[in-house]
Amino acid sequence: MNVYELAKKYYPALWPKERIEALVRAGKLTEEEAKEVTGEDDDM
Repeated sequence: MNVYELAKKYYPALWPKERIEALVRAGKLTEEEAKEVTGEDDDM
């Protein structure tokens, strides 16, 4: 399972939005993937 799949599985129950944003900053998720996970259009 890759980071994107884990984020989809665990958001928001175990991984809050702050964790998703941290993964984007670390280069583990793209901004597009983060938007798909959170369902939000805000910039990460």
